[in-house]
Amino acid sequence: MVIFFKMIVKSKISKILFTLIVFTYPILFSSVVEASSPSFTFYPSSGIVKDREEGFTVDVLVDSGEYDLSKARMVVNFDPRVLQISKASKNNSLFNQWPEDESTLDNTNGVVMLTGFTQSGSGTMYKTSGDSDVFARLEFDIVTEEEANISLEWEFSGSDELFQTVLVTDGSPPRNILTSRPKDGEYRFGELSQTAIEGKHIPFLVGGFLILSAGVLITSRPEVMRKKFGTVVVYEK
Repeated sequence: MVIFFKMIVKSKISKILFTLIVFTYPILFSSVVEASSPSFTFYPSSGIVKDREEGFTVDVLVDSGEYDLSKARMVVNFDPRVLQISKASKNNSLFNQWPEDESTLDNTNGVVMLTGFTQSGSGTMYKTSGDSDVFARLEFDIVTEEEANISLEWEFSGSDELFQTVLVTDGSPPRNILTSRPKDGEYRFGELSQTAIEGKHIPFLVGGFLILSAGVLITSRPEVMRKKFGTVVVYEK
């Protein structure tokens, strides 16, 4: 009788375990093999700024998912009455080229645009391996004397046009695989526990992009000055 009872209990336990395996295996398996979605994100995506005199730093992360990218362009809007961008450093290791006429710091209209590009056949396409890579590091000064919320907003329409955020695959024809608008960054005054990512993970081009005045650029390269009203196109030195 005892043996028979043990057999029944063992049978029921086996059925329960089998049911759990059947229903949980697809979930566990899919979480392992499913590739991450192509994305741009801010790091940190929110926080509290401790000292307005010191400003704050935000990293822009890129993830290509399972795709090989020939181009990635970030376009971020900010309120120039609250913020002014002092520096934008690009991760020079991700793409072969960073076209001058698609790289802009505009403290009049509040626009930051950086574009990385690798010509098909001229180099290795960018593909994320593991965690997201740092695409750029943005450094802002706070210029308002009043308490105010800070927003970094993505310019996104889904189309591959100048002043639109895109992630473009290599192919014929190229295709924008960024299908949804990235999440905006939201910040406020106070204490920001961590800004950006440790520098050792970011092989930035030394010196990065420095904000230049419109007057200097008008005399040095007038033909690419007016990509958008008030826009300053940034050049490397």
